[in-house]
Amino acid sequence: MTTTETRSSDLPLSLRTIRLGATVTDKASAIRAAGQLLVDAGYIEAGYIDSMLAREGQANTCLGHGIAIPHGQPAHRSLIKQTGLAVLQIPAGVRWNDDQIVHVVIGIAARGDEHLEILAALTDVLDDDAAAQRLATTTDANHILAALRRGEPAAKPAAVIEPWPDAVVIDVVLIGHAGLHARPATNFAEIAADFSSEIRVVHGDRAANGKAMASLLRLGVESGVTLRIEARGSDADAALAVLAEAVASGLGDVDEPAAEETAQAWTPPETVTSVIVGTSAAPGMAIAPVFRFRAEMLSVEDTHGEPEAEIRRLDRVIAEANADLQRLENDAGACPLPAEVEIFKAHQALMSDPELHADVVALIREGHGAPWSWQQIIERRVDEVRRLKNERLAGRAADLRDIGQRVLRLFSGVVSRDPVLPAGQCILVADDLTPSDTARLDPKKILGLCTAAGGPTSHTAIIARARGLPAVVGAGSEVLSLPDGAMAILDGGGGRLYPHPEEFALASAKEFQAHLAQHQATADADRFRPALTSDGHRVEIVANIGHAGEAAEAVESGAEGVGLLRTEFLFLGRETAPTEDEQFLSYTEMIRALNGLPLIIRTLDIGGDKVVPYLGLAHEENPFLGVRGIRLCLRRPDVFKTQLRAIYRAAATAEAGSVKIMFPMVTTLEDLRAAKQLAESVRAELGAPHCDLGIMVEVPSVVLMAREFAREADFFSVGTNDLTQYALAIDRQHPELGKEADALHPAVLRLIDLTVKAATAEGKWVGVCGGAAGEPLGASILTGLGVTELSMSAPSLSAVKVKLRGTSLKALRSLAQRALACSTAAEVRALSAPGRGAD
Repeated sequence: MTTTETRSSDLPLSLRTIRLGATVTDKASAIRAAGQLLVDAGYIEAGYIDSMLAREGQANTCLGHGIAIPHGQPAHRSLIKQTGLAVLQIPAGVRWNDDQIVHVVIGIAARGDEHLEILAALTDVLDDDAAAQRLATTTDANHILAALRRGEPAAKPAAVIEPWPDAVVIDVVLIGHAGLHARPATNFAEIAADFSSEIRVVHGDRAANGKAMASLLRLGVESGVTLRIEARGSDADAALAVLAEAVASGLGDVDEPAAEETAQAWTPPETVTSVIVGTSAAPGMAIAPVFRFRAEMLSVEDTHGEPEAEIRRLDRVIAEANADLQRLENDAGACPLPAEVEIFKAHQALMSDPELHADVVALIREGHGAPWSWQQIIERRVDEVRRLKNERLAGRAADLRDIGQRVLRLFSGVVSRDPVLPAGQCILVADDLTPSDTARLDPKKILGLCTAAGGPTSHTAIIARARGLPAVVGAGSEVLSLPDGAMAILDGGGGRLYPHPEEFALASAKEFQAHLAQHQATADADRFRPALTSDGHRVEIVANIGHAGEAAEAVESGAEGVGLLRTEFLFLGRETAPTEDEQFLSYTEMIRALNGLPLIIRTLDIGGDKVVPYLGLAHEENPFLGVRGIRLCLRRPDVFKTQLRAIYRAAATAEAGSVKIMFPMVTTLEDLRAAKQLAESVRAELGAPHCDLGIMVEVPSVVLMAREFAREADFFSVGTNDLTQYALAIDRQHPELGKEADALHPAVLRLIDLTVKAATAEGKWVGVCGGAAGEPLGASILTGLGVTELSMSAPSLSAVKVKLRGTSLKALRSLAQRALACSTAAEVRALSAPGRGAD
C-alpha cells in the first residue's frame, strides 16, 4: 500500500481516514471503529460516535453490496468539527443485520446538506458488483479514493433519462430537515413497494428506482427541491397519490427536536479522564462525596425440629411477610409511589411461588430447620438468576434477596434498621441494592446511586426513577474501591461516575446541573398548562390514584382529573367488606378534592391473587386467568351492587357528567351487557343521574371485537400492563420474565392501534391508564395513535406535558407509524434516542 497522502477534490476523504484489513466482532464495533477514524482525523468530537450508534437503530444504513454508511443524528451536528469521511474495510465481513454482511463501512460526518452529495457519489458503486467487491478486498487505499470520486474517470457517468411512455407524473416538493437521506429514502421505497406499478423518481439529470433506497440516495436531493415522481402500471394513479401525500408529510423526517431538548448526558471537559462507565438507570446529576452502602445481611444456623411444625412455622412467617407487604401497598404514608406499590406486589407473588415453597419444604423434610432451609433455597435461586445472560432476568436477583431477608428477619425477630449514613449528603455506592433498601433511602441525604451490579430494568432502578434519584447501575467492582468521602460527579443520564474531579470539571458539572434544574423547574411551573401540541392538538393528562388523599396531590401535580381510581384500597386489609356509606364518603371526598374535574371510578378489580377472607375466593393456580375483575363482581352481585350504589350516590353530589364508571377485566360482550344491566337497575332504583359506562381494554378478545364493544360502551381505557401480559403471555409479576412484558412491544402497540380505529369509527374516545402513558416516549406514540386521554402516576405528569407540548401532532403520528413498523420492543425504544423523531 502506498503511503502518499492523496485527497479527492470532491470528497472530504484522505488516506489517513481509510483503514484496510480491519477485523471487528459486530456491527457496533464496526461503527465505533469508523467513528474513531473520524475522531482521530479531527472531524468529530468523540460523543458523535454515540449519535452514529443511535442513528443505526433509526434506519438501516446498509446500502447493499456489502457497503454501509453509518452517520449521526442531525441534532448532534454541533459535535462535528468539519465534514469528513472515514472508510473501514473488513475483508472477512461483519453481520450488519440478520441477512446482511458488510465489508466496507463508510462513516459520514456532515455539518450541512453536503452529505447528500457524498451519498449520491457513494451509491454509484452499487450498480457494479465487481466494483463493490474490489472495495472489499483491495490492499491499496488509492483504489478506494478513486472509486468514491465523483465526476472523475473512476466514477460512473450520469445516466441518460429515457422517457417512460404512458407514465403518469406528479411533481412534489421535498420537505424535512436534511433532504432525501437514508430514513426518508427508506420510507419512500417501502411505500412504493406496496404497489405493483413501476415507480421512478427524477431529479435533474438523474433518475432513481423509487422502490430502492440506495438508488434514491444517488439523487442527492436536498430539502426544498422539487421531485418528479413517475409511475406506470395498473395502480399508478393510486401509487402517486399515496407517495405524494407521504412526501408532503415529510417521509418521517419532520419536527426533529433540537439537541438541548433531547440530550440528557453531561459532556465533560476533554481533559477529564477519570471515569467509571456503567448504564443509565435514572437521569439527573449529583455532585457529592461517595459513601459505600453495606447491606444488612442476616444469616442463620441450621437447627432441627419436627418437620410438620417447621412447615407450619414457614407458612406462618411467609403469611406475616405477605401481610407486611400488603400493609406497605395499602399505606399511602409508608409507600406513596405507585412504582413501589407494583414492585412490592411482585414481591408478594415471589413469596407465594409454589415451586419456591416446595423446594424449602423438601429441605425441611430432610430434617433441616425452616429458617436455614429458606435461606439455602433463596441463595440458590439468587445464584442461578445472577448467572443468567439476560439483563432483565439477572436483575431479579435483588428482588429474591430482598424477600429472602424479609422472611429471615421475621424468623429471627430482627427489626429492619435504616442504613448507617454519613452526616452530610452523599452519592451512595453499593454492590447492589434491594428495592426495600432503595425505598428506605432519604432523598434529602442520598443525592444519587451507583451500583456495581444491576441493570436499568431492575426494580431498584424503577424506584430510583420514581423518587427522582439519579442512578447508574452495572458500573463494575471499581466503584466499590472508592474511599468513603471521595468527591464524585454522578451523571445519571450518561451512565457514568467521575471520581476525584478537578475544580474545572466540578464547575462544568454544576453548570449542567443548574441547566437540568431549570428545565425541571420550567416543567413544574408549567404543570397546570394543558398538553397542547405545537399545532394545537389537546391531549387530556390525568392521574391514576389508589387512595382518597391522592386526589388533591394529583391536582397539585398538574392532573386535569383522575383517569383511574383503583377502588381496591377500600376492600383490602380488613375482615369485612366496606359498607355502602364507607364507600360513598370516600368517593365524595375525592369529588370534592377534584372540584369539578373528571373522575373515572374503576369498580372492584380483585381476584385469587389477593388475600380477602370475606370474599371467600378460592386459591387459583393462575389467578390472572381466573375469577377476577368484572367476573368476580358478576358472581358477587351483593358486593357489586353495594359499590355501584355508593358510586351513583356520590355522582349525584358532583357536577353533571364528571363521574364515570369503568368495568375492569371485561372479556366478552355478555360481561359488559350484564354489568350495564345491573348498573342501570341500581341507578334507576336510586333515581341517580346517568354516568358514562366504559370498559378497560385489557385482553386481545376485546381488541378483536372492539367495534362491537364500542357500540355498547361509552369509552375505552386501555390497561397496557394487563394487555401486554395477555398479548405476550408473560405474567407481569413473574420474578424472572416480568420485566420482559414491555408495553411498547410492537404487538401491543398494534393492538392499541386497532382499538383506537374501532372506537373512532363509532364516535367513542380512548384513554390509556397503564404504565406506557407515563413514559414520554410511550405518551408520544400513544398520542400519535389517536389516544386522547393519558392517565399516569402524579410524578410523571409534568414531564409528559412538556414532551407533548414540544412537538406537533404530525410528528407524533409519524413517530407512531414508525413504532408500528418496528419488529421488537427494543427497536421501538430506540426511537427515543437523541434526535429521533418526536422523542
